[in-house]
Amino acid sequence: MAGALYAGSMGWSYGFWGIYSGLKPGQYLAEYARRFNSVEINNSFYRIPSESTAASWASQAPDGFRFAAKFPRSVSHSPGLRFEEGKLYAFLHNVKALGPKRGPLLVQLPPTLRPGKAEGFKALLDALPRGGLYAVEFRHRDWFTPETHALLRDSGVALVQQSHPWLPEANEVTAGFVYVRFEGDRRKVSGEAGAVEVDRSVDTGRWAGRIRGYLDGGLDVYAYFSKYYSGYPPHDVAQLVELISRGL
Repeated sequence: MAGALYAGSMGWSYGFWGIYSGLKPGQYLAEYARRFNSVEINNSFYRIPSESTAASWASQAPDGFRFAAKFPRSVSHSPGLRFEEGKLYAFLHNVKALGPKRGPLLVQLPPTLRPGKAEGFKALLDALPRGGLYAVEFRHRDWFTPETHALLRDSGVALVQQSHPWLPEANEVTAGFVYVRFEGDRRKVSGEAGAVEVDRSVDTGRWAGRIRGYLDGGLDVYAYFSKYYSGYPPHDVAQLVELISRGL
């Protein structure tokens, strides 16, 4: 049985995209969810969403939609990953209100954090409740080792695969699903034009082939585009879905 593709952008509150013509900001999510089947919640990185906020998000999306959500920086960016358990569990508790529309929860580590300085990393993995979907994005190249991959695999946590300007394209599968993030070069892309600024179709096509292989192997894939990838995530998501659906 083939896996499911959940593709979207990192955030949805970008009025300059042009897909929200005539709508108020409070209506953006419902329109976004009419067009795409997933989104990565970015503002949960800055503050833990309340239960009512998470429930409201879920109510605006159709059945089958999936919300990925970033762990708050109070957890992922705590010095040495020596996080406060109360903040971790508050986040995990509140996002339960997303219900069956809750997808993976993403731990995005800071680019300055090296393995030798992350004393709390194993404790963080151990604290994640079993049965959920979790992914970790490393932004320092020292993390990309067989030892790290084995640790994630033992915990059932996905290694985030990245299209990134300067990080390795790790393609290790360490969980029962795959999480892909399409970043971009902020020196070349403003992300504010509401249009494609850089043609990334070759890179997107290459990734589409890889993702198609995962799907054919029965793995669900969650793929999210930054506004700095081509400059226009709605185009990037649609292009990826089209390439995969037509078999490249």
